[in-house]
Amino acid sequence: MPCLNKAGLYDRRRGSLNGPCETQVGMISCLALECPGKWRGACIALLLVAAGFPAIPLLWRAVTSIDAVAPIVGNAFGGALWNSVMVALVVAVVAFVVGIPLGLLVALYEFPGRKLFLTVIALPLLVPSFLWAIGWSSLAVRLGPPITDLTSGFCGCSLVFSTGAVALVLLVSSAATATLSSSQVDAARLSGGEKTLLVQAFRHVAMPALFTAGLGGVLTLSDPGPGQILGLHTAATEILTSFSALYDFALAGRQGAVLIGLVLLGAVPLAYFATPQLASELLAHQARFMQRVPHRLLGTFAVAVCTLFVLLATVAPVVGLTLPLVATPAALALQWPILFFRTIYDTLVYAAGAGTIAAVCGFFLALCAGRSNRLRRLCLGVCLALFSLPPAVTALGFVHLASRVPAWADPFLRSRLTVCVALALRFLPVAAVLGLRAWGSIAPSWALAAAVHGVPLWMYVRRIVFPMLLPAGVMATLLVGLLATADVSTILLLHPPGAQSLPLAIFTVMANAPESLVATQCLVYIVAAGGLLVAIWTAAGMSKV
Repeated sequence: MPCLNKAGLYDRRRGSLNGPCETQVGMISCLALECPGKWRGACIALLLVAAGFPAIPLLWRAVTSIDAVAPIVGNAFGGALWNSVMVALVVAVVAFVVGIPLGLLVALYEFPGRKLFLTVIALPLLVPSFLWAIGWSSLAVRLGPPITDLTSGFCGCSLVFSTGAVALVLLVSSAATATLSSSQVDAARLSGGEKTLLVQAFRHVAMPALFTAGLGGVLTLSDPGPGQILGLHTAATEILTSFSALYDFALAGRQGAVLIGLVLLGAVPLAYFATPQLASELLAHQARFMQRVPHRLLGTFAVAVCTLFVLLATVAPVVGLTLPLVATPAALALQWPILFFRTIYDTLVYAAGAGTIAAVCGFFLALCAGRSNRLRRLCLGVCLALFSLPPAVTALGFVHLASRVPAWADPFLRSRLTVCVALALRFLPVAAVLGLRAWGSIAPSWALAAAVHGVPLWMYVRRIVFPMLLPAGVMATLLVGLLATADVSTILLLHPPGAQSLPLAIFTVMANAPESLVATQCLVYIVAAGGLLVAIWTAAGMSKV
């Protein structure tokens, strides 16, 4: 980076664009945002260690309290872990096989209903998975025993989890395909037509899609909802049972440690191979992006496949949630405000708090990474590994810390703030990826021009950096807020008495409440999540998708 003289201007005699950096005397230069420094690595390490720190005391107690007589992880945990692993493998394979073709069709071709499909397909990612499990269970009961057997147990959990994983792979594949330049697409079409284009596009997106499919499978290991509703004993359910029924921190910690080891065994290699390409894609590229074209045969095929997937992913479970209201239509008018207004305040507090904290930390992480490709890879790799960890282990870590500190620490470890911080640490990787992408869109030449003209750092940040990062920051806050609201495990373990979120209230009353009440609350949440999703799409520029 360039060097500055005492007047704050670029000194041609003392440095070049690739030479060492100095700041001007008496005022911090704008180049401080672009220059390398030891502080960057130190801040990144501190923030990433803080993200995983709450689980460390629990894991340490679990390791140091192993009894030679009692089973290390319990008698039932082995079978539950095997069920979870098999579901994860099936979900990863289905997501990869189905998600890539759909992503290529959506990215390369224009067809009727494309934008609506993208909006609807993202809904399973932002709504708790147990809501879709409730919908499938309700629908299967009314369709007869064959459908009930098909949508329960192992098959049912695989179906519910696969919809979200396929949607994730579809969106990632579509985004990766959209990075192809117009010249690359035209060259592929000229050399061999649409077949060659699809083959080359598949090679381009195969690695990100493979990692995303693996991530989708790994995330199922940490979700206890569908297993409890559809009758499959899973590892995540066993961990919650060890704490809530036995109140055994050590046993829950050992089970969590085994699950973490298994998760990292799959997530670390995927992150290692996928991070270099993901880091390069985060930078802005000056290229003429491809234009989607209408294609009669492939467009018709895309419409048919997308319609079928939407029916399975969203329409069928929503119909299942609607059927209980047919017999009791007054339930919607009389019962839905009961839980909604009692929980809406805490739901918004958790969403806003987690979104704000995660966005601030994620964008600060992006600022620390700067233009260094090595630091970007480090941030992405560690963030993806952290995102794969079971949220219940981090939440139990907070509970373990709260049980060992005096009462004056209640505002920090036994309050709504604790829930917000835990959720923010859980979804910090999402905000960090958006922050890295937003920071990569700011040209480093802007800081150089500001430094040459003596613009103070605070003014450059206020007039250039902040307006450029604000849209991405708002989108990160909204997205993390939705994801945090859907995370039932963390809120279940950490919420103060009487401070439930709406999904948690549904999760806790679904076993004893009337079916119509549960179905109504599920529909209300899905409609609210859909409205916020449309707002996020609009803020992100839906016309450019």
